[in-house]
Amino acid sequence: MIVDDDRTTRRIMRHWLEKDGYEVVDFATAGEAVEAEVRPSVACVDLGLGADSGLDVMRQLKARDPNLEVVIVTARSDASTAVEAMRAGAYDYVTKPIDRERLLTSVRRAGEHRKLRDEVQVLTSELRDSRALSTLVGDSPAMQRLADQIGRVVDSDVPVCIIGESGTGKELVARAVHDGGRRANGPFVAVNCGAIPESLQESELFGAERGAYTGAETTRPGRFEQAAGGTLFLDELGEMSPATQAALLRTLQERTIRRVGGAKELHVDVRVVCATHRDLEALVAAGKFREDLYFRLVVYPVQVPPLRDRKEDIPSLAAHFLRKLAADVGRQPERVSPEAMEALMAHRWPGNVRELQNAIHRAMLACDGTAIDLSHLPSNVAAEKRNPVATTPKVPLESGVPETLNLKAIERQTIRRALETTGGNMSEAARLLGIGRATLYRKVATYDIIDAA
Repeated sequence: MIVDDDRTTRRIMRHWLEKDGYEVVDFATAGEAVEAEVRPSVACVDLGLGADSGLDVMRQLKARDPNLEVVIVTARSDASTAVEAMRAGAYDYVTKPIDRERLLTSVRRAGEHRKLRDEVQVLTSELRDSRALSTLVGDSPAMQRLADQIGRVVDSDVPVCIIGESGTGKELVARAVHDGGRRANGPFVAVNCGAIPESLQESELFGAERGAYTGAETTRPGRFEQAAGGTLFLDELGEMSPATQAALLRTLQERTIRRVGGAKELHVDVRVVCATHRDLEALVAAGKFREDLYFRLVVYPVQVPPLRDRKEDIPSLAAHFLRKLAADVGRQPERVSPEAMEALMAHRWPGNVRELQNAIHRAMLACDGTAIDLSHLPSNVAAEKRNPVATTPKVPLESGVPETLNLKAIERQTIRRALETTGGNMSEAARLLGIGRATLYRKVATYDIIDAA
């Protein structure tokens, strides 16, 4: 982009730059340049644009595109002008009468610098995404969908509502949203609304002035102030009292808070991420949750899958917990035995990932060897392996199978049918049969079922 009120200068600069391979647009006034919808990589801006200042034009263009590189063109040759331009954010400056090689060299270097900044920004964003998602264990289709949902909102401040059953890891998702965004260097402050008495919710969130209530001997900042520049995570949002809901709605609308007992409005710069295991729409319909607050907070809902819907992630989660909990236990079993893994895969996990972590923790404490076995698991989990109902084949026998076949022949036939149904997908076949994948591999080898697999 060229911005210069001298027609001859614009034509000369455009000719030189286009001959050097650049795509060029030019404007005679500041207003035309600022209002234009083009997004150049480099702008050459005349310092004196009649009544307008080239520095003001530069600031407006860079406000729209912070990575824009600006070369100031000036008829002044004094050092103070150059210093002023560079301090204001210019990449370089050239003086009139313009030297062709000086202009082309400056624009070329500015373009290279812009390209480098763009690449660094992309790499930084990818690194943030990688760091954010590294806390989420599993590569099942359900987790891939979750990662995609998170990736769509990390670089914005759009309110996110995380929905999922207890124990699914909603706070981990909230941290991933925070760590992957531009507020990653700010604080992450978590509040469990269900754990705070209704009478104290407002003071906990918004703070309290000295003397606001009995025992308030000093002014205390609330969680909004503590989260300034970062993310405030409101867990169990459905447990928030009506009075606190009204105060929160006002804060979201005005971007200000008022401490309990105070009269002064305080500006807050916070991204709000909330979570709940309850049906907020049902609460709204029942009049227990404000509809206007619902639409303020549930702009982008993120659904966290229960563990029963991503059982293929259990081996990865188990290995993760073996490493994570080793320091607390004082030792680290190296693996989970096939029989124990079958029990883990068969369990329904009503408590989700939190229940699995607890089961692995207890098993590690009970284990003295290198492998967690069935006997080390909690009894309700180990019972899944011992219960014949849990491993009863769910795939019907092929028609025409004689009733006189022995059990091994029936099992072999059932496994073949499962593999044919799933196109040879061992994981899907194991799920269909209600057995562990390791067990299925062993049975395939035992019965020499090669063609179906």
